[in-house]
Amino acid sequence: MSVDTADSAINADFTLGELDGRWRSPFAAEVFPGIFGIDDFWLHSPFWAIHFNSYGDPECEHRLFELIITGMFEMLGPNPAVAGSRDLNFSRTKVCLRLFEPALIEGADGVNAGNGHWVAGEWQDVSLGGCAPLDLPGVDECPLEYDLLGLARSGERDGVGDRLYFGQRHHDELGSIWTRRAPGLLDYYVNRVVGTPPAVGHGAEWGPAEWTRITSSHTPQR
Repeated sequence: MSVDTADSAINADFTLGELDGRWRSPFAAEVFPGIFGIDDFWLHSPFWAIHFNSYGDPECEHRLFELIITGMFEMLGPNPAVAGSRDLNFSRTKVCLRLFEPALIEGADGVNAGNGHWVAGEWQDVSLGGCAPLDLPGVDECPLEYDLLGLARSGERDGVGDRLYFGQRHHDELGSIWTRRAPGLLDYYVNRVVGTPPAVGHGAEWGPAEWTRITSSHTPQR
């Protein structure tokens, strides 16, 4: 799913200062067919983090997995092929995951992801090796993501209502986001958090401090 880059509201003319802060999904988006997700980003140059919750339904009742990734990022120039977008590189230094869906737990155990012994709702560090059943690479395979960003400003003085679009995450015959630049912007977005974050799904009450606690208290198993 890609956004219509003819939308003149989405542009590449933004600064690192405008990205600074927390950005969260206002609704559960269908990130893959039948899989819904809520993105929660923290950008504070040069650092970034994402807290992602995945569900099997748009009401966010059937939890699949929860993920935190941290790293550093660099902003580059406007992308010549995707109107309204700018190239950014996101490094990945820590990846922590917890699973809820029994089939995912069985799959992770089967490929010996993490420590090879998954319990529903318990965090594990998968920075090395990732989790193949989720098509989630570790930092050994994917140390860097070649991403895009596009910003649509609301015009409000404090930035409330601003929309931030990231690059497409899918794989195709040309590769993935860690082997080539994302080919377009996603059609769903995150909103700048001003005051209380959108209370959709799980994790709205969390923030960068909680995400850092999780990633700092889990060490690689290999």
